[in-house]
Amino acid sequence: MSTNHIVENLKKEIENFSAQIKVEKVGKVLEVFDGIARVSGLSDIKSSEMVTFPGGQVGVVLNLEEDTVGVIILDEFSKIKEGDEVKATGKILEISVSDNILGRVVNAVGVPIDGKGAIKAGKDGLKTYPIERVAPGVVTRQSVDQPVATGIKVIDAIIPVGRGQRELIIGDRQTGKTALAIDSI
Repeated sequence: MSTNHIVENLKKEIENFSAQIKVEKVGKVLEVFDGIARVSGLSDIKSSEMVTFPGGQVGVVLNLEEDTVGVIILDEFSKIKEGDEVKATGKILEISVSDNILGRVVNAVGVPIDGKGAIKAGKDGLKTYPIERVAPGVVTRQSVDQPVATGIKVIDAIIPVGRGQRELIIGDRQTGKTALAIDSI
């Protein structure tokens, strides 16, 4: 083989070369306790950003400190140990939504736990929405037009409650607010 041939091959390789650079924010678990992990090395992460652990567990960053961040682990945390690598996803905490999720039982990250298999995309596909989201305005919401009987005659007569309506129960301690809400449910 001549040197010209080698040089030509090298030039072709250099022309066709494309560098694929993948930047990841990576940290290390300092300690894990009761579903919370303290992580170092993620100094430029955002609050409410999702992170992943080596076993596929998902967590959300809530406590930002100078040298460490506090992560709430949304999956099984018993397999996470000190020194594990934590990767930032760059996404704010979100969950998959579709019409097919109605009536299903899901965990904190939207994975079905009712034994009925994966959630399939609906007619509009499977979209993701952030967990922390501004509620729709009063005008765009569906109107409250169906009454709900709480079973407590005084409340049903004085303060009628509608289906889909929010209701605030205010009162001193030990006056039966929780019992009232549970009885209504």
